[in-house]
Amino acid sequence: MRRLKLAAAVLLLALTAGQVCHAQISDRSPSDRAPDPARTEGLRSKGFGVFFHYLSGLQNNAETVNSLGKETGWDECVDEFDVDLFANQVAETGAGYVFFTMMQQDKYLCAPNATFDRLTGYKPGEACSKRDLVMEIADALEARGIDLYLYWTGDGPTKDPQAFAGLQGAMPVTKEYMKNWSDVVAEYGERYGTKVKGWWIDGSYSWIGHGDETFAILAKGLRAGNPDRILAFNPGVDPKVMAYTDFDDFTAGEQNSFESLPETGRFLKGAQWHILTFLGENWGQPGVKLSKKELAQYVGTVDRLGGVVTVEMLLYRDGGLDRSQLETVKAVRPYLDAMTEAAERRRAAGNLAGGAIAFLKSIDETKTLPPSVGDVHNAFAGIDGDPNTSAVGANDWAWAYCVYLAEHADASRVSLLFGQGYPTDFEVLIKAPGGEWESVGRFDNPNGQRKYEIEFEKKEIAGVKIVGWKPDGPDQKGVQMSVAEVEIY
Repeated sequence: MRRLKLAAAVLLLALTAGQVCHAQISDRSPSDRAPDPARTEGLRSKGFGVFFHYLSGLQNNAETVNSLGKETGWDECVDEFDVDLFANQVAETGAGYVFFTMMQQDKYLCAPNATFDRLTGYKPGEACSKRDLVMEIADALEARGIDLYLYWTGDGPTKDPQAFAGLQGAMPVTKEYMKNWSDVVAEYGERYGTKVKGWWIDGSYSWIGHGDETFAILAKGLRAGNPDRILAFNPGVDPKVMAYTDFDDFTAGEQNSFESLPETGRFLKGAQWHILTFLGENWGQPGVKLSKKELAQYVGTVDRLGGVVTVEMLLYRDGGLDRSQLETVKAVRPYLDAMTEAAERRRAAGNLAGGAIAFLKSIDETKTLPPSVGDVHNAFAGIDGDPNTSAVGANDWAWAYCVYLAEHADASRVSLLFGQGYPTDFEVLIKAPGGEWESVGRFDNPNGQRKYEIEFEKKEIAGVKIVGWKPDGPDQKGVQMSVAEVEIY
């Protein structure tokens, strides 16, 4: 196999799971549909899940960490995958389901498919592996009470000339091309039946010709063998989780950070609210960009608001998971239990910030700030019920502390305690569900007063924001804002 150049390998990682370099915002707008809660209850009830990229360009490319430095024929690569190792480590994460990729843009699939071979002219093992890795993974996960979903694409093997030609490939996509591509996935659907609960379909962009006709063709093949299989077509990266097509049972929700929240509740234009984003430095890469508490806080808040979170993790060639990511994700459920207990105590005392989620943001909210001094001043520290901890954003003198409630509720007062750092000019804003931020007061604080009680007309709110306008640089009275505790009543 031709070895990828380094630049090509980097590009592949950028393209993985939604081809994020396109950052294409769809111009489609699905109709408002009555939701069917029972249809997506299997996904919703699991709490959160994990997503894995398993691709020739990652696990079988010696230039990537995913490959463990090894590169062979595709069949040998698939044969080396240790299903028990994979399933056991997934079980350690506490995730209720798995999304597993079958292919992306090239000819390599991790299970045999006679339809693909017949249409493309490839022999068994040349493109589709002889080993049915998907079936083995499905059985191993099922034995551990974990559901399996699969990743497919709406653009097909565009990078392989032989496969693309054999499938009558065309760009923009045509009904003939999608009919052949649908027949390929239908073979898998019939084989796996109820073992596969749904599909996440990448490369489904309107700007490559996709619309209702092509979505309907693909949906037929994707649901072959199991009409209850749920689907999500991915439009690319939007500014926040968006609804896309009338064929979606859940939102694809591709994002580059753990921030978007289900402001309208469990359903968005009839689809179950769902987000997918990466825990590492990028898709399919190592590292951890959230602390255990922050990830648990986010997953818990989304869950309480009716949504579902899928966390993308690095997968190695042998089926093992990145250790730092594993340790972070497996802490989610224990942290959730402890945080839920503490939040319930605060809410029982009337504090609506119990169980909320917080972000360190720039003044204009266009960027999320890292916590000052590593994890010491993380966002959770401002709503953890401990006045001795404080949230401080790094890199910006003037910054904003955004708190989103776990459940929308009526409120009329914000109790604010600053830490050792105090702003000399700050503002308090509230946000109605689905609305914009509304100021309830801007305050001068030349003497460094730490505690404030801000009252406003009682109304239903979704969040509170504290903006530290000044000091906005060094050599000013006051120091960078530090938020020790925000309580909402």
